[in-house]
Amino acid sequence: MVHNAQNIDASVTGRAYPPLSSREMAARLSVDTNTAWLIDDDERVIVQCDPLKLQLGTRVGRAERHVVLPDGTLFLTNHHDALEHLVGDRRGSLLHRYERLHPRLMIVLLACLVGTWGVWKYGLPILMSLAVWMTPPTLIASIDKTIMQTIDAIAAEPSRLPDKKKEEVQISFDLIISALGSQAGGHDYKLEFRNMPGMGPNAMALPNGTIVITDDLINIASPDAVAGVIGHEVGHVAQQHGLRQIYRSAGGFVLISLLAGDTGPILEDVLLEGSLILSLSYSRQHELAADQFGVRLAERAGFDPKGLSEFFDLMVSHHGDQHGNWFSTHPGFKERIEHLDALTHNR
Repeated sequence: MVHNAQNIDASVTGRAYPPLSSREMAARLSVDTNTAWLIDDDERVIVQCDPLKLQLGTRVGRAERHVVLPDGTLFLTNHHDALEHLVGDRRGSLLHRYERLHPRLMIVLLACLVGTWGVWKYGLPILMSLAVWMTPPTLIASIDKTIMQTIDAIAAEPSRLPDKKKEEVQISFDLIISALGSQAGGHDYKLEFRNMPGMGPNAMALPNGTIVITDDLINIASPDAVAGVIGHEVGHVAQQHGLRQIYRSAGGFVLISLLAGDTGPILEDVLLEGSLILSLSYSRQHELAADQFGVRLAERAGFDPKGLSEFFDLMVSHHGDQHGNWFSTHPGFKERIEHLDALTHNR
């Protein structure tokens, strides 16, 4: 129904779209206590309704605010303050004020950052402990199997050690595992020999107890030094460092996703897979704890407790203290030697 609207003065201008139509027309919206009118350029009332039936969209920045009338007509205007004054709606204005840069916004941002740091620092360790406790043994065994398949596919070759040498190291390994006693924790400890030229003299522990040791390490280290390294790696397993690192990396990915929103499939792959790769590198605290555990375990098994320190001396002579910087995930070789010497002297 069309009425003349020459006596209606209080209004806000904009543009309107009739229901189920893309036709645009210049229009103005006028509202008093009991009635709302949508009026075209010819001063004709296009729609008349109860003001309470107007559906106002949320005010977002400088984008046009939309109003939907009961018959489906859409009215758009960028005169935000005038519209809010006209209809008595303060919700959009309040949201708009909160969107503006204000010291309060900086306080909220700082609080979010502090909260995120608190979750990372204190919340994640609690959640990690709970996740480790709840992880079924079959899943941990599957992690070992998957990682070994990856290592064999991209980094390792079959061991070239003589069988007699392997048997000697296996005997040392069995003695160390026997010395674990109640600390074994139900893990499936086993020793794997691999030729890995890219890693040099090294060893690694997987979460369920698979210990991988390289030919280079066995070829240059004494039996006591090899036993110390094995004890160190067993320490990582017994104290569940590997599983904790995996969960910490996954937790870091979740936090980044929460902060960044939809990171997209490519970035998700980079963050998640990159985090899992980094999870194979233990923290400084884990390394020092495993050193201490390994020394005591090797001694209980009948080996010289200075064997691990001897291994680090050997690494310094061959490679220098290359890990000895503050940002390294591993403590420096010299730092670890000093730590081990202090343990030995305090016994």
